[in-house]
Amino acid sequence: MTSPVRSPSHLAFVRKQRCWFCQTDRDVGAHHHGRRQGGGGVGIKGCDLLTVPLCNAHHQEWHQRAQVGNLSHVETEREMWKAIAVTLRAWIAWSRLEEEAEGESLVEP
Repeated sequence: MTSPVRSPSHLAFVRKQRCWFCQTDRDVGAHHHGRRQGGGGVGIKGCDLLTVPLCNAHHQEWHQRAQVGNLSHVETEREMWKAIAVTLRAWIAWSRLEEEAEGESLVEP
């Protein structure tokens, strides 16, 4: 089995995003690591790249009911995968911009 990826940079980026379900920017953490798909399990954190930005209320709701709001479990899972894809794409784009900005500042005129 492949070891889960650890990326403090990605987790920091996720923490700055709004909750995927309610769009609040309060109490958002780099919550919910996809475990089954991300090399995790009971007591093992999944891959950092499969992290969804959730507020504390929606994170708790997911763990208590395995769904969020009026969505079914399957609909919630589908939304989680969308959130992973959108967040990962945004992080990659942001990382590239950061690298370009750092590269430009290191080049002497």
